[in-house]
This record gives sequence, C-alpha cells and structure tokens, in this order.
Amino acid sequence: MSLDHWENYYRGGLLATCPTGTAGSYDLEVRQAWVSFFKPLPDDARIVDVGTGNGAVILIARESAAALDKHWELHGTDLARIDPVAYVPDGEKRFSGVKFHSGIPAERLPFEDASVDAICTHYVLEYTDVEATLSEFARVLKSGGRAQFIIHHQDSRLVDSANWSIREAEIVKELAVYRRLHQLINIEGNPEKVVEKRTAELRESIQKLKLEHQHANHAGHGSIFRATLEAVQKLLEMRKQAPATTVEREIDRVRAELRAGVRRVKDLVKAALSETDMKALAQQAGAAGLSQVEFSPLVHAGHQLVGWRMTAQKD
Repeated sequence: MSLDHWENYYRGGLLATCPTGTAGSYDLEVRQAWVSFFKPLPDDARIVDVGTGNGAVILIARESAAALDKHWELHGTDLARIDPVAYVPDGEKRFSGVKFHSGIPAERLPFEDASVDAICTHYVLEYTDVEATLSEFARVLKSGGRAQFIIHHQDSRLVDSANWSIREAEIVKELAVYRRLHQLINIEGNPEKVVEKRTAELRESIQKLKLEHQHANHAGHGSIFRATLEAVQKLLEMRKQAPATTVEREIDRVRAELRAGVRRVKDLVKAALSETDMKALAQQAGAAGLSQVEFSPLVHAGHQLVGWRMTAQKD
C-alpha cells in the first residue's frame, strides 16, 4: 500500500475519499450505516476507528454522541503519519477530546485485552493482514463488543473508477506527454529544426490527450486526463518565468505524484472483494472469535454500489 500518497492526501486536509457530500464527509446511506452502528453503544463506550485517516468516521461518532447526549471515549489509529487536528480545517475544535495514534498497524493496536466497546474500519480491513487484524480486534474487544467494517466491493463504482484511472495513466504514458514536455523545456542551444520537431511532438500528444479526455468525460471519467492537461498548461506557463531546471523538477514531482496515485488505485482494485471473498472473510471473523457476522452490499444515493458492510460481535 502506498503510504506516501495517503500521507500527502491527508496533509491536504480532506476528510474522506468518495462518496462524499458537500461537507466533504460521508453522507446518505454511508453515513447512516455509521450512525446506526454507533446508536446502541452505551454511555462512556470506548470506540476505536482503525485506519482513521483524517477522522471522517470519528466525526460521525462525535456527532452521534452529541445527538444522543452520550459521552464516548474516541480513538483513531492509522499506519500512516496522520495529524487530523493539524491538517483538517478547525481540527482542534472538531476533534476536541479525540486521541489519535499515528504509525499504528491494524494488526498491533495499543489497547489492553477486552478494553474496547466498538471497533470500526472504513476501507481498511481488506488492506491488512486480515487474519492477524481480526484476531487483534477480537483481543481488544470486550465481551459483547461490536465491530463494523466498510469494505471495497469488487463490482463497485469505486473499483470501476479506479480501473478507468489506471487506463488513463497508461494512455498518458503511451502518449509520452511528460517526456516530450521535459525535452521541450530543456531546449536552449538546440537547432531551430530540433525545437520545431519537439514542439510539434508535444502538440500532437496534447491533441490526442484532449480527444481521449472528451471520450472519457462522456463516460463520466477522465480525471487523470484533465489533471494532466492542466498540469502541462501550468508547466508551460511556469517556463516563461522560471529556469528550465526549476520546471524540470516540477515535472518530476507531478509525474511522481501521478505514479503514487496509480499505485493507490491499483491497491484498491486488488483489495476489493467479491461475494465469495466476503463469505471467506466472514468465516475468518468467526475463527478469530467474532460471532453474529453479517454482510450485505452498501449503496449510496439509492443505487450506486460503493462497498460491503460487515458487522460482528465479540463472543
């Protein structure tokens, strides 16, 4: 899993990935799945959100506690270097009382045996050593403690979007957009014919990329194409004022960011589970000491498949 990409994402202050509402957090059926999970928890319950990122699920828990007039002890852990209090706008106020634990593997949580009332994960469990993680969850949960997992679905909208992004990145590479831009940026001292040739090559790549973007946009995709076209325009504008070496470093940074993003979506596709996989996962949860394991597809906005919802309880 690409931790660097996620750490850069979190530093940007965004709460969640998709699907999100206008406030940048989970909404509609996805949010309701968490509200319903938190509602029965007793006063003073200890809740641990594993793989918390910038704390989107934790915020839903805080809001649920306030609505129910309950006090819950809230913890968020993540393998990545996180700091939601610093990264999220108004984080100090929004996460008041929450304790975040950075650099913590899901397989080794910093909590005593039978000390946690509820564990939640959102697009996290499937990226871990599942057997070890489930055993760890069973270790820290109290008898009767509950767990809920939102898991990537093999046929979801998110996986479809990820596959589109992978293909778009492949096309950008095939068109050699950044390589040709790199060649054109560092053009000083070359004969006029070389300059004309490299300029024409870059224009050809950009034109083909625009056509690919139009096609993808009609299908509701094209984010990689759009970002590439915008980046190329900015880099060409930058060259008018900055030296070639500065622009070349920025090209390298943009390309590295694209590669990290592709690794992330490839991880997503690899981690997504089919119904057969979910049945096996439910059996693993049972073997780890969790009971009443149930799972079902999770939709958003009435029809968009976005994952699996699995619940369980400690014996």
